[in-house]
Amino acid sequence: MQRYLFASVASLLIGGGVSFQHKQRIAQQRRPSDSSRLFETSTIENNDTSVSTRAMELKRELIALSESTNRGFRASRVDRNQAKKTISELAKLNPSPEPAAAYYLPTSKSSGSSAKGLAGKWTLVYTDAPDITSLDATGPLSTAKLGRVGQQCDPPRIANVIEWTKPDWASDLPFSGSENSRVLQKVVCEGSASPSNPSTVDLKILGLELEGEGDSGPASILGNNPVKLQGPLSAPFGKFDILYLDETMRITKTYQGFYAVNLRDD
Repeated sequence: MQRYLFASVASLLIGGGVSFQHKQRIAQQRRPSDSSRLFETSTIENNDTSVSTRAMELKRELIALSESTNRGFRASRVDRNQAKKTISELAKLNPSPEPAAAYYLPTSKSSGSSAKGLAGKWTLVYTDAPDITSLDATGPLSTAKLGRVGQQCDPPRIANVIEWTKPDWASDLPFSGSENSRVLQKVVCEGSASPSNPSTVDLKILGLELEGEGDSGPASILGNNPVKLQGPLSAPFGKFDILYLDETMRITKTYQGFYAVNLRDD
């Protein structure tokens, strides 16, 4: 349980990352042999009718780098520099003039955008944020195994979610939960933006939530007794800039200078 709590603040560094209550079974989502489903370029190509040919090439480069480095968790310095170079070039081709428009205050108006917008479900496929990449610890004493990292944007709410499953060494232990059990750790924020700065989302932290899905073990306990910690007031908690946004991909940079690449998961 400590690991779930300690990692909560770290999840904000992905500039957007959150859990999605997928109908698919977790075992299917996380097996290494199935991980390439997150990086299927055919989906990107079929949907990005408004994206330039060069942008498509750069997106494919990022997807390939994401897969070869395990979401950036195994990236070398050379890999990270290559990612920054590709992101910098792709940002110049951003098709969304107001990528943060979904989080404008009610009194603000958007001039519109050709992309779907920031709202929706997103899956993290690459990051260089150390407080995220360090979560993928797989030592013999690991108390949980990192699963899917993502974000759900439902204006004005932004929920950053990290999913945890039981470690491999606990697979045969009684009361440890099934292979499909998971704990969902959410850091819930409120986002806001302005037409005067249409690429930046300011964050206020609202609280922490812990939920579980499973028929036994810690996931079952949290499933029946979810934890929601929320104070009477919200507090400023940084911001992130949207460097690129189209129908299928979003690239953000946190105020600490770290990057995150997400794929739309609607």
